[in-house]
Amino acid sequence: MKTLQNNIYNSSQFVVNKKQISKKNKTLKTSILYDKIESSVNSSLIRYQNSSNLSFKSIEFDILNNAYLNDKLIIKNNIKKLSTTELVLDITVSKKEENKKDIICKATFGYALKKAS
Repeated sequence: MKTLQNNIYNSSQFVVNKKQISKKNKTLKTSILYDKIESSVNSSLIRYQNSSNLSFKSIEFDILNNAYLNDKLIIKNNIKKLSTTELVLDITVSKKEENKKDIICKATFGYALKKAS
C-alpha cells in the first residue's frame, strides 16, 4: 500500500453561547460539539483533491472535559493517514486560553477512497 503525502490541516474556533449549553448542567451540548467538529472536517475535505471519491468509514469520539458558557474553543484537524485506499483525520478541540490548553475532545474520522470509474 502506497502512502501519499498531502497535508490537510484546518483550524476553526467558536465561543460557547447560551443556546449551545444544556440547562441541566450548564455544559456545552454534545450534539453541538459534534456538529462543529463535523463542519470543520467537511471544510477540510473540500480542499482535498479527491473529496468526491470519499466514503465515510469510521469515527472515534472521546470527550475528555466539559466546556462552559463563554469558553473559547479551537477545533484543529489534520491528516493522520493518507493512502491510496483511505484517509484518516485527527481532530482536537481545546480551550483557547493564554497559559493553559485544556483538551475538551479528541476524535478520529476515517474515510475509504473509492476508485474513480
